[in-house]
Amino acid sequence: WHKFGDSYVLINAIAPGGETLYGLSRYRVNAERQLQSASFADTAYYVRASEDPANTQNTTENTTVTDDSEGYWLLSNVQRSLFLGNAMDSEQVAEEIWQVDLSPELLQVLLVEPDRQSITGLRELAGFFESQGTEATTYYLAFWKKLLQPFATLALVILAVSFVFGPLREATMGYRVFIALAVGLCFTIAQRLMEPASLLIGFSPALAALIPIIACTAAGLYLLRLK
Repeated sequence: WHKFGDSYVLINAIAPGGETLYGLSRYRVNAERQLQSASFADTAYYVRASEDPANTQNTTENTTVTDDSEGYWLLSNVQRSLFLGNAMDSEQVAEEIWQVDLSPELLQVLLVEPDRQSITGLRELAGFFESQGTEATTYYLAFWKKLLQPFATLALVILAVSFVFGPLREATMGYRVFIALAVGLCFTIAQRLMEPASLLIGFSPALAALIPIIACTAAGLYLLRLK
């Protein structure tokens, strides 16, 4: 499911490469959230502007494809229903052009889990979802977690040093290893809890990524002062 402007789109399957879609359903609503139209296409093929043999203008439902367009989706076997007050008008067309800010490259990125994407990919996706008016907190949080990863490592190093030179320096090796494992586990759990917390409470994803790092650094510096 994805939202594009005033339309909600359901894609049943995406072929490898992202240039072919199967089972494309589109639902358009108005400002009052009332359903205006619904359509279903068996398949959708991405046509790049450089590959368009016609190289002419094509017009569809509120959509125009011009020569300087980057590309568009060519829908096949489209069944469309228009809701006009208490009446409904249905039609079926062999082909329809659908121009939307959804390239195959972006689709391939969407198939990858946020934690496995690059920093630039996460930033691009977050900006895309934000421009579409959809929730982008998950991608922003993954972006900030990756960007601040060096600082998270440094914070854990400071805490580890406090185990050696702090109040635990006289404890047994086994006890220090146990404490270190417990701290690392708590740090990981705190990072994972920040995502739902930022979604529920509504604070900044950057702050959600920084809180465990700041807490870990503060604990390490405090323990070092107790040596």
